[in-house]
Amino acid sequence: MKEDAVAPVIAAMLVLAVAVTFFSAWNAYYVPSMKAQSEIAHLKNAESGFLQFSSDINAAVSAKKNMHLSEPIPLGGGDFTFDAVKSGGSLRVQSEREGYLRVTIVNGTVPATTSSLLWFSNYSYHPVNNFWQDQGYEWSYGNVNVTKGTLTTPLQYTSMDKVPYGITGTLFDLDSIPSPDGSGTCSLVDVYTVNITPDAGNILASGNGNGMLVLASTAMNQQFTNATGMTVSINPGMPEGFRDALWSSVNQRVNESLACGNVHALPDPSNLTIQIAFDQIPNMTLNRKITEISLGAD
Repeated sequence: MKEDAVAPVIAAMLVLAVAVTFFSAWNAYYVPSMKAQSEIAHLKNAESGFLQFSSDINAAVSAKKNMHLSEPIPLGGGDFTFDAVKSGGSLRVQSEREGYLRVTIVNGTVPATTSSLLWFSNYSYHPVNNFWQDQGYEWSYGNVNVTKGTLTTPLQYTSMDKVPYGITGTLFDLDSIPSPDGSGTCSLVDVYTVNITPDAGNILASGNGNGMLVLASTAMNQQFTNATGMTVSINPGMPEGFRDALWSSVNQRVNESLACGNVHALPDPSNLTIQIAFDQIPNMTLNRKITEISLGAD
Protein backbone atom coordinates (compact mmCIF):
# COMPACT_ATOMS: atom_id res chain seq x y z
CA MET A 1 0.00 0.00 0.00
CA LYS A 2 1.30 3.42 -0.91
CA GLU A 3 2.19 5.78 1.93
CA ASP A 4 0.31 8.66 0.30
CA ALA A 5 -2.92 6.60 0.53
CA VAL A 6 -2.43 5.78 4.23
CA ALA A 7 -1.93 9.40 5.33
CA PRO A 8 -5.55 10.58 4.64
CA VAL A 9 -6.91 7.58 6.54
CA ILE A 10 -4.75 8.34 9.57
CA ALA A 11 -5.72 12.00 9.37
CA ALA A 12 -9.41 11.14 9.26
CA MET A 13 -9.00 8.82 12.24
CA LEU A 14 -7.23 11.55 14.18
CA VAL A 15 -9.98 14.06 13.37
CA LEU A 16 -12.58 11.49 14.45
CA ALA A 17 -10.68 10.83 17.69
CA VAL A 18 -10.53 14.58 18.41
CA ALA A 19 -14.24 14.94 17.69
CA VAL A 20 -15.13 11.99 19.93
CA THR A 21 -12.92 13.38 22.71
CA PHE A 22 -14.53 16.81 22.34
CA PHE A 23 -18.07 15.48 22.51
CA SER A 24 -17.16 13.18 25.41
CA ALA A 25 -15.74 16.13 27.32
CA TRP A 26 -18.78 18.21 26.31
CA ASN A 27 -21.23 15.64 27.67
CA ALA A 28 -19.15 14.69 30.70
CA TYR A 29 -18.18 18.15 31.97
CA TYR A 30 -19.56 21.14 30.12
CA VAL A 31 -23.23 20.12 29.83
CA PRO A 32 -23.58 18.98 33.49
CA SER A 33 -21.77 22.13 34.65
CA MET A 34 -24.03 24.45 32.66
CA LYS A 35 -27.18 22.59 33.72
CA ALA A 36 -26.08 22.74 37.37
CA GLN A 37 -25.47 26.50 37.10
CA SER A 38 -28.88 26.98 35.50
CA GLU A 39 -30.46 24.86 38.23
CA ILE A 40 -28.78 26.92 40.94
CA ALA A 41 -30.19 30.09 39.38
CA HIS A 42 -33.65 28.46 39.22
CA LEU A 43 -33.55 27.48 42.91
CA LYS A 44 -32.39 30.98 43.81
CA ASN A 45 -35.48 32.38 42.06
CA ALA A 46 -37.69 29.87 43.89
CA GLU A 47 -36.09 30.94 47.17
CA SER A 48 -36.76 34.60 46.41
CA GLY A 49 -40.39 33.78 45.63
CA PHE A 50 -40.80 31.95 48.93
CA LEU A 51 -39.33 34.84 50.89
CA GLN A 52 -41.54 37.34 49.09
CA PHE A 53 -44.69 35.28 49.66
CA SER A 54 -43.74 34.95 53.33
CA SER A 55 -43.66 38.76 53.45
CA ASP A 56 -47.05 38.85 51.71
CA ILE A 57 -48.54 36.61 54.41
CA ASN A 58 -47.03 38.77 57.15
CA ALA A 59 -48.54 41.84 55.48
CA ALA A 60 -52.00 40.21 55.26
CA VAL A 61 -51.85 39.07 58.91
CA SER A 62 -50.86 42.57 60.03
CA ALA A 63 -53.34 44.47 57.83
CA LYS A 64 -56.35 42.31 58.76
CA LYS A 65 -58.42 43.46 55.78
CA ASN A 66 -59.62 42.17 52.41
CA MET A 67 -56.80 41.67 49.92
CA HIS A 68 -55.45 39.40 47.19
CA LEU A 69 -51.72 38.74 46.67
CA SER A 70 -49.76 36.30 44.50
CA GLU A 71 -46.17 35.33 43.80
CA PRO A 72 -44.77 33.29 40.84
CA ILE A 73 -42.51 30.33 41.64
CA PRO A 74 -40.45 28.64 38.88
CA LEU A 75 -41.06 24.90 39.18
CA GLY A 76 -38.29 23.69 36.86
CA GLY A 77 -34.85 24.73 35.68
CA GLY A 78 -31.55 23.41 34.38
CA ASP A 79 -32.09 24.40 30.75
CA PHE A 80 -29.58 26.41 28.71
CA THR A 81 -28.97 27.29 25.07
CA PHE A 82 -27.67 23.89 23.93
CA ASP A 83 -29.89 21.70 26.13
CA ALA A 84 -33.51 22.70 26.71
CA VAL A 85 -34.38 19.75 28.97
CA LYS A 86 -35.71 21.05 32.31
CA SER A 87 -36.22 19.58 35.73
CA GLY A 88 -39.63 19.85 37.37
CA GLY A 89 -41.13 20.47 40.77
CA SER A 90 -44.32 20.73 42.79
CA LEU A 91 -45.93 23.32 45.04
CA ARG A 92 -48.18 22.10 47.83
CA VAL A 93 -50.30 23.89 50.44
CA GLN A 94 -51.61 22.01 53.46
CA SER A 95 -52.82 22.58 57.01
CA GLU A 96 -50.67 21.92 60.01
CA ARG A 97 -51.82 18.86 61.94
CA GLU A 98 -53.63 20.76 64.70
CA GLY A 99 -55.17 24.15 65.39
CA TYR A 100 -52.86 26.56 67.17
CA LEU A 101 -55.22 28.70 69.28
CA ARG A 102 -58.80 28.71 70.54
CA VAL A 103 -60.89 31.68 71.62
CA THR A 104 -63.97 30.86 73.72
CA ILE A 105 -66.51 33.59 74.42
CA VAL A 106 -69.21 33.29 77.07
CA ASN A 107 -72.26 35.35 76.27
CA GLY A 108 -74.39 36.26 79.27
CA THR A 109 -77.62 35.88 77.28
CA VAL A 110 -76.75 32.45 75.84
CA PRO A 111 -76.15 29.43 78.10
CA ALA A 112 -73.71 27.78 75.67
CA THR A 113 -70.21 28.99 74.87
CA THR A 114 -69.05 30.10 71.45
CA SER A 115 -65.67 28.75 70.35
CA SER A 116 -63.34 29.42 67.45
CA LEU A 117 -60.42 27.09 66.67
CA LEU A 118 -57.73 28.84 64.64
CA TRP A 119 -55.48 27.02 62.18
CA PHE A 120 -52.10 27.51 60.56
CA SER A 121 -51.04 26.24 57.13
CA ASN A 122 -47.75 25.67 55.34
CA TYR A 123 -46.60 25.65 51.73
CA SER A 124 -43.65 23.81 50.22
CA TYR A 125 -41.67 23.28 47.00
CA HIS A 126 -40.15 19.89 46.14
CA PRO A 127 -37.87 19.40 43.09
CA VAL A 128 -38.23 16.54 40.59
CA ASN A 129 -35.23 15.26 38.56
CA ASN A 130 -33.06 18.14 39.75
CA PHE A 131 -29.76 18.71 37.88
CA TRP A 132 -27.92 19.95 40.98
CA GLN A 133 -29.20 19.03 44.45
CA ASP A 134 -32.66 17.94 45.57
CA GLN A 135 -33.09 21.19 47.46
CA GLY A 136 -36.59 22.32 48.35
CA TYR A 137 -38.22 25.02 50.44
CA GLU A 138 -40.93 25.10 53.08
CA TRP A 139 -42.80 27.90 54.85
CA SER A 140 -43.92 26.66 58.23
CA TYR A 141 -45.11 28.64 61.27
CA GLY A 142 -44.01 31.88 59.64
CA ASN A 143 -40.47 30.77 58.81
CA VAL A 144 -38.87 29.76 55.48
CA ASN A 145 -36.82 26.54 55.71
CA VAL A 146 -34.50 24.78 53.27
CA THR A 147 -35.28 21.08 52.86
CA LYS A 148 -33.35 18.12 51.46
CA GLY A 149 -35.04 14.79 51.88
CA THR A 150 -36.02 14.51 55.54
CA LEU A 151 -33.58 17.25 56.61
CA THR A 152 -34.85 20.77 57.37
CA THR A 153 -32.92 23.89 58.37
CA PRO A 154 -33.91 27.57 58.60
CA LEU A 155 -32.98 29.63 55.55
CA GLN A 156 -32.17 32.85 57.42
CA TYR A 157 -31.03 31.58 60.84
CA THR A 158 -28.27 29.30 62.08
CA SER A 159 -30.62 26.88 63.84
CA MET A 160 -34.28 26.40 64.77
CA ASP A 161 -33.47 27.71 68.26
CA LYS A 162 -32.64 31.10 66.73
CA VAL A 163 -35.93 31.50 64.81
CA PRO A 164 -37.87 34.41 66.43
CA TYR A 165 -41.34 33.48 65.05
CA GLY A 166 -42.17 37.15 64.63
CA ILE A 167 -45.52 36.39 63.01
CA THR A 168 -46.90 35.45 66.46
CA GLY A 169 -46.92 39.15 67.37
CA THR A 170 -49.77 39.82 64.92
CA LEU A 171 -51.84 36.61 65.08
CA PHE A 172 -53.77 37.76 68.16
CA ASP A 173 -54.58 41.28 69.28
CA LEU A 174 -56.99 43.17 71.53
CA ASP A 175 -58.36 46.70 71.62
CA SER A 176 -60.56 48.10 74.39
CA ILE A 177 -62.85 51.14 74.29
CA PRO A 178 -63.27 53.09 77.58
CA SER A 179 -66.78 53.67 78.93
CA PRO A 180 -68.00 57.21 78.22
CA ASP A 181 -68.65 57.93 81.91
CA GLY A 182 -64.94 58.21 82.68
CA SER A 183 -65.09 55.52 85.36
CA GLY A 184 -62.02 53.67 84.15
CA THR A 185 -64.10 50.78 82.91
CA CYS A 186 -64.51 49.53 79.33
CA SER A 187 -67.71 48.96 77.40
CA LEU A 188 -66.33 47.35 74.22
CA VAL A 189 -63.45 45.00 73.42
CA ASP A 190 -62.28 44.06 69.91
CA VAL A 191 -60.58 40.65 69.61
CA TYR A 192 -58.45 40.22 66.46
CA THR A 193 -57.60 36.69 65.37
CA VAL A 194 -56.21 35.09 62.20
CA ASN A 195 -57.16 31.79 60.59
CA ILE A 196 -54.84 30.50 57.80
CA THR A 197 -56.22 27.59 55.77
CA PRO A 198 -55.53 26.00 52.34
CA ASP A 199 -57.73 26.85 49.37
CA ALA A 200 -59.58 23.54 49.03
CA GLY A 201 -59.58 23.64 45.23
CA ASN A 202 -55.96 24.71 44.73
CA ILE A 203 -53.56 22.87 46.99
CA LEU A 204 -51.13 21.43 44.40
CA ALA A 205 -49.30 22.69 41.31
CA SER A 206 -46.67 20.66 39.43
CA GLY A 207 -44.71 20.71 36.18
CA ASN A 208 -41.63 22.51 34.88
CA GLY A 209 -43.10 25.93 34.09
CA ASN A 210 -44.11 28.66 36.51
CA GLY A 211 -46.37 27.95 39.46
CA MET A 212 -48.18 30.57 41.49
CA LEU A 213 -48.72 30.96 45.22
CA VAL A 214 -51.96 32.85 45.86
CA LEU A 215 -53.32 34.51 48.99
CA ALA A 216 -56.86 35.74 49.60
CA SER A 217 -57.66 37.55 52.84
CA THR A 218 -61.16 38.32 54.11
CA ALA A 219 -61.98 40.26 57.29
CA MET A 220 -65.15 39.29 59.18
CA ASN A 221 -66.79 40.46 62.40
CA GLN A 222 -69.00 38.71 64.96
CA GLN A 223 -70.53 40.76 67.79
CA PHE A 224 -71.53 39.50 71.22
CA THR A 225 -73.47 41.72 73.62
CA ASN A 226 -73.53 41.17 77.38
CA ALA A 227 -70.34 39.12 77.20
CA THR A 228 -69.33 37.83 80.62
CA GLY A 229 -66.06 36.10 79.86
CA MET A 230 -63.48 34.92 77.37
CA THR A 231 -60.79 32.23 77.40
CA VAL A 232 -57.73 32.20 75.18
CA SER A 233 -56.07 28.76 74.90
CA ILE A 234 -52.84 27.91 73.09
CA ASN A 235 -52.31 24.38 71.79
CA PRO A 236 -49.35 22.94 73.72
CA GLY A 237 -48.60 20.62 70.80
CA MET A 238 -47.19 23.43 68.67
CA PRO A 239 -43.41 23.58 68.02
CA GLU A 240 -41.77 24.84 71.19
CA GLY A 241 -40.36 28.07 69.76
CA PHE A 242 -43.63 29.04 68.08
CA ARG A 243 -45.67 28.09 71.16
CA ASP A 244 -43.51 30.10 73.57
CA ALA A 245 -43.43 33.16 71.31
CA LEU A 246 -47.22 33.03 70.90
CA TRP A 247 -47.79 32.69 74.65
CA SER A 248 -45.55 35.69 75.33
CA SER A 249 -47.34 37.78 72.68
CA VAL A 250 -50.85 36.89 73.90
CA ASN A 251 -49.91 37.73 77.49
CA GLN A 252 -48.48 41.06 76.41
CA ARG A 253 -51.59 41.97 74.43
CA VAL A 254 -53.88 41.13 77.36
CA ASN A 255 -51.80 43.15 79.84
CA GLU A 256 -51.44 46.17 77.57
CA SER A 257 -54.92 46.32 76.06
CA LEU A 258 -57.27 45.29 78.87
CA ALA A 259 -56.28 47.74 81.63
CA CYS A 260 -59.95 48.29 82.56
CA GLY A 261 -61.53 48.25 86.01
CA ASN A 262 -64.24 45.81 84.94
CA VAL A 263 -61.90 43.33 83.21
CA HIS A 264 -60.08 40.63 85.19
CA ALA A 265 -57.45 38.42 83.53
CA LEU A 266 -56.03 35.25 85.12
CA PRO A 267 -53.18 33.64 83.13
CA ASP A 268 -52.38 29.95 83.66
CA PRO A 269 -48.91 29.25 82.17
CA SER A 270 -49.04 25.56 83.05
CA ASN A 271 -52.07 25.06 80.77
CA LEU A 272 -51.25 27.91 78.35
CA THR A 273 -54.63 29.56 78.96
CA ILE A 274 -55.81 33.01 80.02
CA GLN A 275 -59.22 33.35 81.67
CA ILE A 276 -60.76 36.80 81.22
CA ALA A 277 -63.89 37.82 83.14
CA PHE A 278 -66.05 40.92 82.51
CA ASP A 279 -68.19 42.51 85.22
CA GLN A 280 -71.89 42.51 84.38
CA ILE A 281 -72.04 46.26 84.97
CA PRO A 282 -71.42 47.99 82.66
CA ASN A 283 -72.49 45.53 79.96
CA MET A 284 -69.59 44.43 77.80
CA THR A 285 -69.87 44.21 74.02
CA LEU A 286 -67.24 42.00 72.39
CA ASN A 287 -66.39 42.06 68.68
CA ARG A 288 -64.54 39.01 67.39
CA LYS A 289 -62.76 40.17 64.26
CA ILE A 290 -61.51 37.18 62.31
CA THR A 291 -59.15 37.51 59.35
CA GLU A 292 -59.64 34.44 57.15
CA ILE A 293 -56.55 33.87 54.97
CA SER A 294 -56.71 31.28 52.23
CA LEU A 295 -53.48 29.98 50.63
CA GLY A 296 -53.48 28.29 47.24
CA ALA A 297 -51.11 26.88 44.60
CA ASP A 298 -51.91 27.31 40.90
